[in-house]
Amino acid sequence: MLKLILVFILSATHISIVQAQKLKKHTEQFGNYKEVWHVDKTSKFRCGESYLLNVKTKDTLAIGNYFNASRTGVWKFNQDKTGVEYMVYDYTNDSLIFLNQLLVADSFLVKTALGYEVQKVDRPLIYVGAENEIKRTIAQDIDIPVEFMKEGKLGLSVLQYFVDEQGNLTGPKLVSGFCREIENSVNQKIAMLPGKFLPAVVNGHTTASSFFIRINVGLLSSELLSGDGVPPYIQHVDVQYGTGTTTVKRVSVRTEIRTVDFSEIR
Repeated sequence: MLKLILVFILSATHISIVQAQKLKKHTEQFGNYKEVWHVDKTSKFRCGESYLLNVKTKDTLAIGNYFNASRTGVWKFNQDKTGVEYMVYDYTNDSLIFLNQLLVADSFLVKTALGYEVQKVDRPLIYVGAENEIKRTIAQDIDIPVEFMKEGKLGLSVLQYFVDEQGNLTGPKLVSGFCREIENSVNQKIAMLPGKFLPAVVNGHTTASSFFIRINVGLLSSELLSGDGVPPYIQHVDVQYGTGTTTVKRVSVRTEIRTVDFSEIR
């Protein structure tokens, strides 16, 4: 019996070593965030352990495994900056294990007989992933045409997306256009998100809902924003840039939820 156990341990160790030899570690840092993942050298797909860190607070914001470029098994997500547990999701069984209700909104933009209205919900639309993952994904490596920066153009793009009762994403609908390159880039990033959407729930029933992505390029917050509330159905990304005498460079990208007057973007 002991011999069989030893054989099993050695075989498992050998398999782990072989698998490790096939994986290549990748690390990418964006602002205060660092992502570490592995890629299968043969298939070039993400495989093995992956995690997202806030290097400033030392918190692990997301940790789990990939197999052939898809998330698999149980993933754990923590709240940004505090490390409080936010969500636990089992991708293998497609089930939500835990959601911290204190960290999600109690109202959202949902579909009614009159269109899309802000209503009280049992659960808002949820993206299965690290908190603010959508904004970080959009803001990372976002490109602004050089000619826009040379001319000092400022503006904002607003895209509207829709999620049905089954969690299927459609869109975008262009609400406010500023730069086609930026808008196309945003849509490509949304289409490649590794997580999934859990539909909003109203009175115990899943409900279609909608959210907006707003890209503010160069405009000061005081020129755009007012009010005390933070609408959970608006993902806001600030992009600031600067120009030199011979070169053009982006100075900073801030991925923060901003308070907006919803009537301004209709």
